[in-house]
Amino acid sequence: MNVNEMILSAWTSLMANKLRSFLTMLGILIGVASIIAIVAIGRGGKAAIVSVLESNLAQQTIQILPTELVQPGLPQPGQVLSFSTQDFAIARGFSGVQSVYYTLSGQGAVSYNGKQVNASLDAGPSYLDQLSHFVVIQGRMFSTVDVVAHRHVGLVSQSLAQQLFGNVSPIGKVVDVGGYPMEIIGETASTQFNFLSGLLGSQAFYFPSTTCHDMFPWWDISEMDVQVAPGVNKTDMAHRIVTALNIHAHNAQAFEDASGFLVGIEQTVGKVTAILTLIIGAIAGIALLVGGVGVMNIMLVSVTERTGEIGIRMSLGATRRAILFQFLIESVMITVLGGAVGILIGVIGARIVAWVTKLPTEVSWFAVAVGLAFSIVIGVICGLYPANKASKLHPIDALRFE
Repeated sequence: MNVNEMILSAWTSLMANKLRSFLTMLGILIGVASIIAIVAIGRGGKAAIVSVLESNLAQQTIQILPTELVQPGLPQPGQVLSFSTQDFAIARGFSGVQSVYYTLSGQGAVSYNGKQVNASLDAGPSYLDQLSHFVVIQGRMFSTVDVVAHRHVGLVSQSLAQQLFGNVSPIGKVVDVGGYPMEIIGETASTQFNFLSGLLGSQAFYFPSTTCHDMFPWWDISEMDVQVAPGVNKTDMAHRIVTALNIHAHNAQAFEDASGFLVGIEQTVGKVTAILTLIIGAIAGIALLVGGVGVMNIMLVSVTERTGEIGIRMSLGATRRAILFQFLIESVMITVLGGAVGILIGVIGARIVAWVTKLPTEVSWFAVAVGLAFSIVIGVICGLYPANKASKLHPIDALRFE
């Protein structure tokens, strides 16, 4: 019997017991599907966070934060939690600085016709739409006139607009923000308003900084954004500005450039994602091992059921090697089919998660290859003992078996 005949024989045997074959491969299927889906979701989440961080690092914008916000701990004498008017004047005094602005961020309820959504509330100057990561897709950005006049106008993110208004345009609608009526004049495609809000959820409301001071006078200015001219060394400029601010504050560690913090977050995200993927992958690996035990058990049952058939084949000249390979191919076929279906379900599952949660997923073809390889290895290992047992049966004893 050649290899093709062995594969056909194994397939015929599996089809003769469809339900049992399916239940046997179920453990392998679940294990592989779990690995594919988990890795895809983990990689997608990591890619989304890293994209936000790297887009900040790539901009010619320096983000400066009070050190106390970056490295929180016990209150220290002379600690600084916000920026003053003099701090902004110092930053504007450097050659190569195009503009200096600030943003304020908080959390609050945005309501419309009985619907209430907890959103990121972000305020700033009128020229934020000039920054590449802030895109107005309909309506308009609030203007300098809106800022000077302290007008109660703002923009909503796509996600917030969808939750409050469905498919109806939000332009012209009046929402309640923190107890104040706010007219929506625009809708944005991105929530990365500043460093902090870029890491928060996708529900966001944007409005003028002057209006924010009227509504929430207790909010501190906790971030300074400095736009530098093209060609200016951003790292060197950040060091010079931070040094000047710290000298003015009489505190050598009052402020710091957020770039180092961003890099640290990116590294931490990578480590946490790797650890979680490893732990959950190990759990999925246990499912694969359990599935392998099930394969071995069913193969032993199959050998017992087909002892008479093995005896007939041996009496007709089949070698022990041929018997071994026949059952080994059958075992590998079960696990490979389970692995293939598991890969398909894992990829589809990751896509469904992305569609339902609006979170990105990224299928790893390396994980696909590993899942398939594990299926083959488990099929060989767990099928070897039953196949070897079948090949060592004595023809006469096998023929006498009832």
